[in-house]
Amino acid sequence: MVDEASASAGSDILVSFQGACAAANISGLRYQRSSDQMDLSVCIACLEIAISLYQPLHTTPLLIVILDYLASALLKRYQHTRNRRDLDDCIRRQREALSLHTLTQPPGPNPLNIIGTALMFRVRESGEVVDLEECIARNRECLLVCPPGHPLRPSTLANLGAATYRRFQNVKNMSDLDDCIAYHRETLLSHGIGQDRSETLTNLAIALKSRSLENDDMSDLDECIQYLREALQLRPLGHTTRPTTLQHFISALRVRLQNRKQLVDMDEWIGLCREALVLHPMGHTDHAAALTDLANALITHFQHSRRIEVLSECISHYRTALQLCPFGDPNRATTLTNLATALTTRFEYNGGTIDLEEGISHYDEALLLRPLGHPDRLETLTSLGIALGLLSEQRTSMEYPNRSVQLLRECLLLCPAGHPRHAPTLANLGNALRIRFWRRGEMADLRECIELLRDALLPSSNYHNRSVALTGLGAALQRRFRLLGQMSDLEESINVCQEALLLLSTRHQGRPSTLNNLGTGLLQRFRKKGGMTDIEQAVELHREAILLCTTGHPQRSPSLNNLGNVLRTRFEQTAQNSDLDECIELHRDALNFCAAAHPRRPEILNCLGSALQRRFEHRGRAFDLDDAIEQHRESLSICPVGHHERLSTLSSLGVALNKRFVQKGEIGDLYESIDLLREALALSPLDDQNRPLSLDNLASALRARGKELGDLADLRESTTLDEECLLLRPVGHHARSSTLNSLGLAWKFRFDQTEAMPDLLECIKYHREALMICQTGSGSHASNLHNLANALEALHWKGGDIRDLNESIELLRDTLLVHPVGHTARSGSLYSLALALNRRFQITGNQTDIDECVQHYEAAVRYDFSPLHHRLLASNSWISTARQNGLESLEAAYTASLDLLERSIIVAASRIPDVHARMTHAGFNPNGRNVSLDAASYAIEKHDIKTAVALMERGRALLFTQLGNYRTPLDDLEAADQELADRFRKLSTAVADATLSSDRVEEPKATSDDVVARRQRQAADWNRTLEEIRQLDGFDTFLRAMPFEKLQTAASGGPIILINISQYGSSAIIVRAAGDPLPIPLPEATPSAVIALANTLLRTTTIRPEEYESNRILQDMLREIWKKIVEPVVFELETTLKLPRGSRIWWIPTSFSWLLPLHASGPYQPGMRNLPDFYVSSYAPTLSALVRARAGYRPMKKASGPRMVVVAQAGAEGEAELPSVHDEVALIRQTVPQTTVIEGDECKREIVLTRMKDATWAHFSCHGNQHRTEPFKSHFSLRTRATSLTLLDIVKIGLSDAEIAVLSACHSAAGDVSTPDEAIHLTSGMMLAGFRGVVGTMWAMADMDGPVIAEEFYKYMLRNGPEAVDCRGAAKALDKGVRRLRKANVPFERWINFVHYGI
Repeated sequence: MVDEASASAGSDILVSFQGACAAANISGLRYQRSSDQMDLSVCIACLEIAISLYQPLHTTPLLIVILDYLASALLKRYQHTRNRRDLDDCIRRQREALSLHTLTQPPGPNPLNIIGTALMFRVRESGEVVDLEECIARNRECLLVCPPGHPLRPSTLANLGAATYRRFQNVKNMSDLDDCIAYHRETLLSHGIGQDRSETLTNLAIALKSRSLENDDMSDLDECIQYLREALQLRPLGHTTRPTTLQHFISALRVRLQNRKQLVDMDEWIGLCREALVLHPMGHTDHAAALTDLANALITHFQHSRRIEVLSECISHYRTALQLCPFGDPNRATTLTNLATALTTRFEYNGGTIDLEEGISHYDEALLLRPLGHPDRLETLTSLGIALGLLSEQRTSMEYPNRSVQLLRECLLLCPAGHPRHAPTLANLGNALRIRFWRRGEMADLRECIELLRDALLPSSNYHNRSVALTGLGAALQRRFRLLGQMSDLEESINVCQEALLLLSTRHQGRPSTLNNLGTGLLQRFRKKGGMTDIEQAVELHREAILLCTTGHPQRSPSLNNLGNVLRTRFEQTAQNSDLDECIELHRDALNFCAAAHPRRPEILNCLGSALQRRFEHRGRAFDLDDAIEQHRESLSICPVGHHERLSTLSSLGVALNKRFVQKGEIGDLYESIDLLREALALSPLDDQNRPLSLDNLASALRARGKELGDLADLRESTTLDEECLLLRPVGHHARSSTLNSLGLAWKFRFDQTEAMPDLLECIKYHREALMICQTGSGSHASNLHNLANALEALHWKGGDIRDLNESIELLRDTLLVHPVGHTARSGSLYSLALALNRRFQITGNQTDIDECVQHYEAAVRYDFSPLHHRLLASNSWISTARQNGLESLEAAYTASLDLLERSIIVAASRIPDVHARMTHAGFNPNGRNVSLDAASYAIEKHDIKTAVALMERGRALLFTQLGNYRTPLDDLEAADQELADRFRKLSTAVADATLSSDRVEEPKATSDDVVARRQRQAADWNRTLEEIRQLDGFDTFLRAMPFEKLQTAASGGPIILINISQYGSSAIIVRAAGDPLPIPLPEATPSAVIALANTLLRTTTIRPEEYESNRILQDMLREIWKKIVEPVVFELETTLKLPRGSRIWWIPTSFSWLLPLHASGPYQPGMRNLPDFYVSSYAPTLSALVRARAGYRPMKKASGPRMVVVAQAGAEGEAELPSVHDEVALIRQTVPQTTVIEGDECKREIVLTRMKDATWAHFSCHGNQHRTEPFKSHFSLRTRATSLTLLDIVKIGLSDAEIAVLSACHSAAGDVSTPDEAIHLTSGMMLAGFRGVVGTMWAMADMDGPVIAEEFYKYMLRNGPEAVDCRGAAKALDKGVRRLRKANVPFERWINFVHYGI
């Protein structure tokens, strides 16, 4: 066509015009073949020249053709260069061409398609609405002239699809979107597989996704994903447009996953995101976007899977994305928010405030980037406010809850009523105020919180996430109920929590909190109304909450603590000890998740302390009460003045200290208790529903101090407080009876001080009223009966009216009705009634009374369901009554008491590690009285000496063979019959749980028929199992006294002297290998005389006076010991037994005679012999210990000799240097061939124990330390305190080949003043570990004596060579060393210090 136009020209201009047209043609054709942009540019330049040379004489059609050609070329060049000028020129030239068309010559498809396409490009660049409208119009015009099958129809349809989609995005007219989809569908049908198809598939998918979002039509979204999947297949790896399709595919899958939560989509989504990240590596402009997409997918995956490693990867990608968004980057605020949200989420699932604090810092920065007016400011304010609320529950600073409330108030200003975010913001602010109330305690916060949450839940609010507001409202109403006590609040709380729970799936992150709130509400309702259904349901709810909260989850600690509280309450109803034990473990676990600064720590500490205190009250374990006090102390240390938990902590600690005073008698505890309870009362407002409890607690402590010190001021104040408490508990109040009872006690204590009859009458008045209104059969009923009975008995003593005593006895008879068979307190009631009958017998001499009295004593002693402590008290009273009145039942009383002592230790061995507490529990009297010694004295009176020996063995050193629960009578049984041993141990534990309770509080409410039946079954099973054990070969004496014939074998190596110190007459008994034991009266060895000697020794060896004075005191003491105890024994040994001098003898002292150096006693007069000049003395804890030490021993006959281990520690941490240790070790090396020395840095517990297992001899040259209250914690000081070797460590290992141990250490054989009969110290402990003979010291030894003793000892032991060693020579070997010291004239305290134990 251009050629024809050129041919019509005739002038020079025409020639130039033709030339330009020809050149344009040639360049255009060449471009089509080569795609060289230079050719295209030449073509465009030639066409521009041709147009400039155009003359009017040329026809219009020719100009139209040239303009069309130029527009087409410009469009092509624009597509290469994206030069906007080309695009604008294209549109201008095409418009110019189109303007030349007439009605008779309409434009064809090509020019319309070109301008439509060009306009679409410019719309995409500039977004001009005018261009967009023209684009749509031109493409529709083109479509009219492009029938189906026309080659330009697909591109026109594609242009129309793109343009109508753009207009939909602008004006949201759904008809545009529908047209767009229709255009793309037709386009898709018009071409086959290829680039055009993949692009059309992508565009159609984008439009379908938009329509799906607008219409909530998931079928459109499914079709969208189908098309994107196909498009992606058409754009394989390496395809330039694959990343674009990937992004759309990722977006579509995310939307479908959010709606349908199909995990198949999740995996595909994450896989596509990972591919997108590979396609956009570091340095790519879209790398940050790809990281964000993958992180978004991962956080969604985490919400479904709860796999923390997924969330951690998500956070890592967000962090990298943030690094790629420097300050000033428009995406920085969004990336900061994304990272903060992920960190906060990880905190919510995994704990760790570091994440939460970092998240808050990112939210803070994002908020700075979103100032007032920013569309996303509300979102950031909300997220930051909620995060600060979460931190408020982890940190004690009030800055966090205050700022949380402040930010959420700003949110409320940004979304007033009618705003779609109004209801959620109300809920968020309400919850923030609830948290601040919990921290600050201001009722205004709680009131506003409840109002806001209720407003958020109004039907008109259209709040979709109702569970947040419901859960918060439930928690707030519970808080108000605890303060005001209105049941309507509690019932509403339970209802809203139940509604919230129905809305939450099992995997919803808010479910644990709702479960906890509902469980706590049900617990509160139970405490008000009763009903075990609430308790059981609460247990299930809290257990589910724990299962949902993995380790580190912020709700795990509250969940554990709440379950503990519920189980403790259930224990009060069912008396199942497993509930109380689990409760304590749960509280401990909860505490492990609360750091020192955690706001919940005081509450959990108090819960743990209260549970431990309750277990002490139920089982009588002193260490539980000590532990409880420690927990309350820690709580108080982190509850400063003004802290919301301070009142509760003060009360709990004060009550616990009061209880410990009652148990241990430490007056300092009572003073501290009163100070704490005064402060607690000062913090209790007059209208506080808990004020009566504060009054009651302080009154109780003041009563105790007034009674203890005889202080009338305390008793008067106690009475005043109780009277105020009574005013707050009017007639009809459930606790009025308790307050009346307390008032009665206060008046009784006042009477005890004043002996004023009006005080006693007031006491009786209050107790009678209390008895009238208390519930029959309740625990308080029994207490009221007992207290009134005591008051009436006092009235009898004051007024002499026997009727008062008679009424007292009848009231005590009534307590037996309240405590029927099966009730743990029945033994105590029997005991009290027996005491009263004994008193009446003393007045009237009525034999019926004393007979009934003894009957009740015996019933109390043999009652299997009561605490052993009660039964032991009853047995002691039975013994005293039978002694005083010469009753025949005395022998039965002694036997029953000793049975209880042994059973007490067996049953309680694993439960009371403190020896003093265990012996107190078992009935040991710290003033020196011991039931077994009194029983032995009685047997001696009856001339039954064999029985006396057996009795002395039974009731003494009860813990020696069960030290630390590693050497018990069960050990042999386990070897013989494991199943029977396990059954017996389990039953013993069950019996212990039922009987080891304290007598200071009423037992759990569940003394019902089923509990009674269970206790009866347990006791019967225990007795049957015991009999079954005794049927086994060799177990006929299991938990029975060892018969005399077996005990007598201990004397095979020489006579054994038992020293019995008793208030009814002291004696020595000589046990010999054959023949009857020989009794020797010791009339001067009274308990008081022996205690005086022991005190003298303790003072002298502790205070260390000047040497001359020390020698004088000790010499006088040794003379007294000789005179009162030893001389009569030596006389019998010489005259009756004809025992040669130099023979060996063994001493088994009792009571405080354990502390005396019997082996060194003598007249110490010129020309007179002392005991060391007569015989070589050894000691033994018990006869049975010697029997075991002798069993199976054969002297060593090995050429290699003994295997020796030496533990040498000259300088232990915190101890004085021992310079002679090195000399001592050197002497041992020279004397004993096979010697392994552990010294210096090697002196560690594990190394020493390992070497001891292979050794036959052991020598300790180091500091020794005796633990007075817990002897099994006595230890040898090694390199550091942390590595010290305790007696328990040694006992646990059990040494089969051990023979001799030499303890060249201080205090290794020092007894315990509080429990002297137990004789547990390092020396006796070494025997228990397996050594047959042990050398030890009674007090601190002189460092320079160690080498002397060691040299003489080992020389003697190896005198016949290492192959002929006999460990039975150890006592004489020690005697050699001591004699060398004596010859050197060392002070008495240095040589009498050394003792030998064993064979």
